[in-house]
Amino acid sequence: MGGAVSASSLGGFDAVGGDFDASGFERALGAWCEPYALRCSKPFLAKWYNEKRSGLGGSTQIIEGPESAICFALYSVPGFLEVVADHYRRRRPAADSAESETSTFVDSTTDEILEKLRASVAPALDAVVVNIEAGPPYYHVQCIGDVAGIDQHVAAEHIEGEDAAQWREELSDALEDSRDTKMWGTDPATLRKIFGVNVHPVWGGWYAYRALVVLRGASVENLPRPEPLKFLSQEDARRILKEYNLNAPECRWRDLMAQGHPPEKQYTTDEYFFFTEVSDKKRLRWLELRAAQLDREAGLGLRVPCLSR
Repeated sequence: MGGAVSASSLGGFDAVGGDFDASGFERALGAWCEPYALRCSKPFLAKWYNEKRSGLGGSTQIIEGPESAICFALYSVPGFLEVVADHYRRRRPAADSAESETSTFVDSTTDEILEKLRASVAPALDAVVVNIEAGPPYYHVQCIGDVAGIDQHVAAEHIEGEDAAQWREELSDALEDSRDTKMWGTDPATLRKIFGVNVHPVWGGWYAYRALVVLRGASVENLPRPEPLKFLSQEDARRILKEYNLNAPECRWRDLMAQGHPPEKQYTTDEYFFFTEVSDKKRLRWLELRAAQLDREAGLGLRVPCLSR
């Protein structure tokens, strides 16, 4: 898999006092990530995230390092499963190996990409690149999405209108009736809780946070702070919250509109089943089958995805 931006392009960005070219680095990082079906956020300060996290009552999941450190979030979009399949195809662990028993190869795919990214960034930037899914450390992705201007957080308290209180009460009633006490416990507050969710203005819910890049050696004076996003209508906010809380596995909450979502901006059917499947063995079996298909396509001279570059 090739890319328009080489590793040397990223390596050309260095820490120069408070004049680091954050916008230029964002463009270079975005181009570097694109062949891996990854996207990067706008630059944001570690301080903004830490203040947001602390404001929510969190004393953990803090970004360590200078408050002026420049950060970028990376998230996967539709197409990432093919990158995972290529990773598995090249690794080909034995069926009875410990790796096959414990891994779905999503995290190890991310780790392989991040290893290449670390090697591509100038040492003077003192980059910390973390797989958010695997950790440690761990971070609060909803806070990241907010301060980076990636997505909109939708919560019950954001519902407006004269009937908002009644709508929340009726949804909580439905949740209390549908949630299994063996899984959720018997606390009424937990059984009735309406959980919030983040959605992207382009991808809806068809994306996933993968990594955080913290450039501890870079700083920018007067870095513009992204505006918090608010693009959903009240009608769609209600629909998304209801679907997310009552029917999450069906993934209708991921669509920005009730009529559906642009097919090119949502998971393929394979991605839908793979990323919602709870059985690691079935997900591994899919990778085995897809790897065999890729072998056949390569033998026929067809273009197949490739992570090695």
